Amino acid sequence: MSDTASDRAMSVDDYLNLLQVSDANLRPQGDQIAYIVAESTTPARVRKAASRIWLVDTDDGTARPLTADGMRAHSPRWSPNGEHLAFLGSRDNAGPDQVHILSHAMGEARALTCGPASVADVAWLPSSDGLIVAISDPAPEDEEADHEAGRDWTVYEDGPRLTRLWRLDTATGDRSPIEHGDLHIWEFAIAPDSRSVVAIVSDTSFNWDWYRGRLVRIDLASGVVSAFASDTGQATRPTWSPDSRRVASIVSAFSDQGMTGGDVQISSIDGKVAVITAGHPRSYLQVLWNEPDQLLCAAIENGELTIGRLALSGEYSEIWRGRNGINRYGSTVVSAATAEQRTRLATVLSTPEQPAEVHIADLMGDSLQWSMLTTTNPEIAGRSLVSPETIHWTSSDGMTIQGLLLRPDGAGDGPLPTIVLVHGGPTALWGYDFMGTRSMGWGQMLAAHGYAIFLPNPRGSMGWGRAFAEANIGDMGGGDLHDVLSGVDWLVAHGIADPNRLGIGGWSYGGYITAWAVTQTGRFKAAVAGASITNWISFHGCSTIQDFDTTFYRDDPFGWDGRYGQFSPMAHVRHVSTPTLFLHGEQDPICPVGQAHEMWRALRECGVETQLVVYPREGHGPIEREHSRDVLERAVGWFVERV
Repeated sequence: MSDTASDRAMSVDDYLNLLQVSDANLRPQGDQIAYIVAESTTPARVRKAASRIWLVDTDDGTARPLTADGMRAHSPRWSPNGEHLAFLGSRDNAGPDQVHILSHAMGEARALTCGPASVADVAWLPSSDGLIVAISDPAPEDEEADHEAGRDWTVYEDGPRLTRLWRLDTATGDRSPIEHGDLHIWEFAIAPDSRSVVAIVSDTSFNWDWYRGRLVRIDLASGVVSAFASDTGQATRPTWSPDSRRVASIVSAFSDQGMTGGDVQISSIDGKVAVITAGHPRSYLQVLWNEPDQLLCAAIENGELTIGRLALSGEYSEIWRGRNGINRYGSTVVSAATAEQRTRLATVLSTPEQPAEVHIADLMGDSLQWSMLTTTNPEIAGRSLVSPETIHWTSSDGMTIQGLLLRPDGAGDGPLPTIVLVHGGPTALWGYDFMGTRSMGWGQMLAAHGYAIFLPNPRGSMGWGRAFAEANIGDMGGGDLHDVLSGVDWLVAHGIADPNRLGIGGWSYGGYITAWAVTQTGRFKAAVAGASITNWISFHGCSTIQDFDTTFYRDDPFGWDGRYGQFSPMAHVRHVSTPTLFLHGEQDPICPVGQAHEMWRALRECGVETQLVVYPREGHGPIEREHSRDVLERAVGWFVERV
């Protein structure tokens, strides 16, 4: 790689300074979009990143902030008449989220709620004269005094604080409870006739109970809760039909909260249920009712983003396809508005060379063309970033697998030192996104050091239909690892990867596959396992998402002779020879830090080069700036020194 290209490469500070754009919400009139701009990191000992709501004009691209710098503001939601914007946030960036409201004239935001309880979600009534909000139960009144007196012990998983629905008057701020029994609300949507709410609920608020979530209808007048008939998969992102008789939702076996990617299910209030996309080769992210018998969809097919129409018969008609990244977790994927006889769509798109920005498109029959409205990170335009190549190979059982390959600028024809990066989830994918700090910016940084970067999408990834996404159930660490290793074989056979200079790394489930891979093969010269799982039995006992492993392994979680033992790196740790770096948040509730301690201790006592770095106060991923810096520098340095 040339010195000039090296000088233009992204630096660590470039990654840390990136602003994250998300949650584009189109005003019903189609003339403005409210969206979120968030910091990538926080100062030391600050647990929530600052974020602001911005507004961009869809015609001329003029953008301006609506909320103050330094506070936390998110989840902008336009009233159906377009006269007001509600959002969640905290003025001091540390307290619980509250509901705020702005008039379209955009004066000072007015807080509608206050107090110690946090507001989890907000939605407008179709009449635009009120909101329904999801608010967590407050802590007991004497809790603060008890803690100050030293009575601060925790009785584990005792007395869950549920999130409940409330009706909120936007004029007075008065709120009244909506009866739905002792059910915890994860997601909800209001019917167009305002008579009921569809919700994803569970009996407790613990993270593991999200995997047991069920789809219900809550009658707003009587409080009667009735369950929708359902496919066997978990449902997410419910949305009502215009006649308030049917609900569309995304169903699959999901590995992460807030994640979409599955089949489309139609549930009727008369008890009928149908999965209308069974066998489709794409993972649906979000659906919007475009017409009484038609849905507008955002999906991923063969790793690419697609927008199309879906008839209730199951027939899919593609309108647009692109090699772009799109937000797949939690917030709005695509928003739509129909005004003055035109339908407009808004979303946030990225590419491997361009961080996420707000885009707008007019839907003209079967034609759709996105236009980028914002430029939030202009300094990236001068940086040298590697564009990915798409590759396919055949796995050990004959299944075709896709992945992406980054080759450094100026690479010759000879084999290259190659780093395999495994994505998390496992129900995620390496798509055509910009690789920032939250998506392992290691890839572009290592490419700038002359490494080829292999990004495999093994079975269990979204983007190839539900059957492919669920193909690792009962087999995590089996077929998916074979997919990764057969991809490495393909790269070696085609003269791309140097078989003597290979490394592997990943975060979360990618950290698990990394820890697992080094127990199964000695071909890697270095490994970096972030937020890893090394012992499925102790993971089940200590993680807050133990229903994830029971959903995906479907075996006795206490049996060493079954899948939990068979696929635990700790059960095979004496086979490891690869120098392995473990990176972990001290307070990670998902993959507890003990997972890293176990394998690090074992490798050290077995004489294998290893290092464990624990980041205080951090959860499942680093958020503090200097911790994020160390993760980037240390991970890249570990590979550069050994591969």
